[in-house]
Amino acid sequence: MNEQPPRPEREKVGTVARIIHGAIAGGLALVFAVFLYLRSQAVIEFPAERARGLRLAAYLVLGAAILAAQLLRGRITQPRHGADLSDWWTGSLPKAVVIWAVAEAGGLTSIVLGWLIADTSLLALGVAVGLALLFVSRPSRLESSH
Repeated sequence: MNEQPPRPEREKVGTVARIIHGAIAGGLALVFAVFLYLRSQAVIEFPAERARGLRLAAYLVLGAAILAAQLLRGRITQPRHGADLSDWWTGSLPKAVVIWAVAEAGGLTSIVLGWLIADTSLLALGVAVGLALLFVSRPSRLESSH
């Protein structure tokens, strides 16, 4: 019983890419709003030394997400001039989803760590970097040029 998962119709792969990208970006913004609200409602006390370590970890995760997303983005080949974009998306969608997941992971990690150490600027930085990475790797940009 090794069934293959259903594959979207070839003509709809580009639309599926846009829906996935939009859902990831919207989800990141929603998580930011929820944690910003929780930040105003609950305070978690961490020792200053532990908060410094978590802040550093968040910055490192954001830096790694930026680096990884850009390196992975370079591995997506540009569609040939006049090529069918549905065929191109069929081969490139898994790579694009990995890039978007890396961007989201960096942002989410920083949002959660910013909430834990009560650092609103880290919350904002996490969503800003995550959305910026998603913006530079949006489907229309992947289709056109690197």
